Amino acid sequence: MNPLSDQSWQPWLDGVSQRLRQFTRDDLFALTVTPDRDWWAGVIEDADRTAEQIKVLLGETKPTDEGCLEASDVRSKRVSVNGQQVYAYQLVYWAGNALIPNADDVVRHKCHNRRCINPLHLSHGTQLENINDTRDR
Repeated sequence: MNPLSDQSWQPWLDGVSQRLRQFTRDDLFALTVTPDRDWWAGVIEDADRTAEQIKVLLGETKPTDEGCLEASDVRSKRVSVNGQQVYAYQLVYWAGNALIPNADDVVRHKCHNRRCINPLHLSHGTQLENINDTRDR
Protein backbone atom coordinates (compact mmCIF):
# COMPACT_ATOMS: atom_id res chain seq x y z
CA MET A 1 0.00 0.00 0.00
CA ASN A 2 1.33 3.42 -0.96
CA PRO A 3 1.14 5.78 2.04
CA LEU A 4 0.48 8.72 -0.29
CA SER A 5 -2.86 7.14 -1.27
CA ASP A 6 -4.20 7.49 2.31
CA GLN A 7 -6.83 10.20 1.94
CA SER A 8 -7.12 10.98 5.67
CA TRP A 9 -3.99 13.17 5.71
CA GLN A 10 -3.75 14.01 1.99
CA PRO A 11 -5.45 17.43 2.49
CA TRP A 12 -2.72 18.28 5.04
CA LEU A 13 -0.02 17.35 2.52
CA ASP A 14 -1.78 19.31 -0.24
CA GLY A 15 -1.60 22.45 1.92
CA VAL A 16 2.09 22.23 2.87
CA SER A 17 3.42 24.43 0.06
CA GLN A 18 0.81 27.11 0.72
CA ARG A 19 1.54 27.18 4.46
CA LEU A 20 5.27 27.43 3.80
CA ARG A 21 4.84 30.29 1.31
CA GLN A 22 2.67 32.26 3.74
CA PHE A 23 5.41 32.36 6.38
CA THR A 24 7.01 35.76 6.98
CA ARG A 25 9.58 36.94 9.48
CA ASP A 26 7.69 39.65 11.35
CA ASP A 27 8.76 42.12 14.03
CA LEU A 28 8.06 39.62 16.82
CA PHE A 29 10.27 37.06 15.09
CA ALA A 30 13.06 39.64 14.90
CA LEU A 31 12.77 40.24 18.65
CA THR A 32 12.85 36.52 19.53
CA VAL A 33 15.28 35.19 16.94
CA THR A 34 17.87 32.62 18.05
CA PRO A 35 20.19 30.57 15.86
CA ASP A 36 17.76 27.61 16.04
CA ARG A 37 14.72 29.74 15.23
CA ASP A 38 16.62 31.38 12.36
CA TRP A 39 17.53 27.93 11.01
CA TRP A 40 13.89 26.77 11.13
CA ALA A 41 12.80 29.99 9.38
CA GLY A 42 15.31 29.25 6.61
CA VAL A 43 13.91 25.74 6.23
CA ILE A 44 10.39 27.10 5.96
CA GLU A 45 11.41 29.85 3.52
CA ASP A 46 12.94 27.21 1.21
CA ALA A 47 9.32 26.21 0.53
CA ASP A 48 9.69 24.11 -2.63
CA ARG A 49 12.61 22.06 -1.33
CA THR A 50 11.05 21.54 2.10
CA ALA A 51 7.63 20.57 0.70
CA GLU A 52 9.30 18.04 -1.60
CA GLN A 53 11.38 16.59 1.24
CA ILE A 54 8.25 16.16 3.37
CA LYS A 55 6.38 14.53 0.48
CA VAL A 56 9.26 12.11 -0.14
CA LEU A 57 9.51 11.26 3.57
CA LEU A 58 5.80 10.52 3.80
CA GLY A 59 5.92 8.49 0.58
CA GLU A 60 8.67 6.25 1.94
CA THR A 61 6.80 5.29 5.12
CA LYS A 62 5.26 1.98 6.08
CA PRO A 63 1.62 2.28 7.18
CA THR A 64 0.49 0.39 10.28
CA ASP A 65 -2.95 -0.92 11.19
CA GLU A 66 -3.23 1.94 13.71
CA GLY A 67 -2.82 4.58 10.97
CA CYS A 68 0.79 5.39 11.80
CA LEU A 69 3.22 6.13 8.99
CA GLU A 70 6.50 4.67 10.20
CA ALA A 71 9.59 6.27 8.72
CA SER A 72 11.94 3.57 10.00
CA ASP A 73 11.93 0.02 11.32
CA VAL A 74 13.93 0.49 14.51
CA ARG A 75 14.00 4.04 15.91
CA SER A 76 12.97 7.57 15.04
CA LYS A 77 14.31 8.48 11.60
CA ARG A 78 16.76 11.37 11.41
CA VAL A 79 17.14 13.47 8.28
CA SER A 80 19.67 16.04 7.15
CA VAL A 81 18.19 19.45 6.40
CA ASN A 82 20.28 22.50 5.55
CA GLY A 83 23.31 21.07 7.33
CA GLN A 84 21.54 19.91 10.50
CA GLN A 85 20.16 16.58 11.62
CA VAL A 86 16.56 16.59 12.86
CA TYR A 87 13.99 13.90 13.50
CA ALA A 88 11.73 13.31 10.50
CA TYR A 89 8.66 13.94 12.68
CA GLN A 90 10.06 17.36 13.63
CA LEU A 91 10.50 18.33 9.98
CA VAL A 92 7.00 17.10 9.14
CA TYR A 93 5.35 18.89 12.06
CA TRP A 94 7.28 22.17 12.45
CA ALA A 95 8.11 22.89 8.82
CA GLY A 96 4.98 21.24 7.42
CA ASN A 97 2.84 23.56 9.53
CA ALA A 98 5.18 26.56 9.04
CA LEU A 99 5.78 26.79 12.80
CA ILE A 100 8.95 27.96 14.52
CA PRO A 101 9.57 26.06 17.76
CA ASN A 102 10.94 27.68 20.89
CA ALA A 103 13.57 25.89 22.96
CA ASP A 104 10.87 24.41 25.24
CA ASP A 105 8.63 23.14 22.43
CA VAL A 106 8.43 19.48 21.47
CA VAL A 107 6.48 17.44 18.94
CA ARG A 108 4.13 15.06 20.71
CA HIS A 109 2.96 11.78 19.21
CA LYS A 110 -0.74 11.24 19.89
CA CYS A 111 -0.17 7.62 18.83
CA HIS A 112 2.84 7.21 21.20
CA ASN A 113 4.89 5.81 18.29
CA ARG A 114 8.10 7.80 17.85
CA ARG A 115 8.71 6.24 14.43
CA CYS A 116 5.41 7.70 13.19
CA ILE A 117 5.47 10.81 10.98
CA ASN A 118 1.75 10.90 10.15
CA PRO A 119 1.01 14.64 10.46
CA LEU A 120 -2.41 13.85 11.93
CA HIS A 121 -0.72 11.97 14.80
CA LEU A 122 1.60 14.86 15.72
CA SER A 123 0.92 17.85 17.94
CA HIS A 124 2.70 20.76 19.62
CA GLY A 125 3.50 20.53 23.29
CA THR A 126 6.01 20.91 26.09
CA GLN A 127 8.44 18.38 27.49
CA LEU A 128 6.33 18.13 30.66
CA GLU A 129 3.23 17.28 28.59
CA ASN A 130 5.27 14.70 26.70
CA ILE A 131 6.47 13.12 29.96
CA ASN A 132 2.91 13.09 31.31
CA ASP A 133 1.70 11.42 28.08
CA THR A 134 4.22 8.64 28.61
CA ARG A 135 3.32 8.24 32.27
CA ASP A 136 -0.44 8.24 31.60
CA ARG A 137 -0.44 5.62 28.82
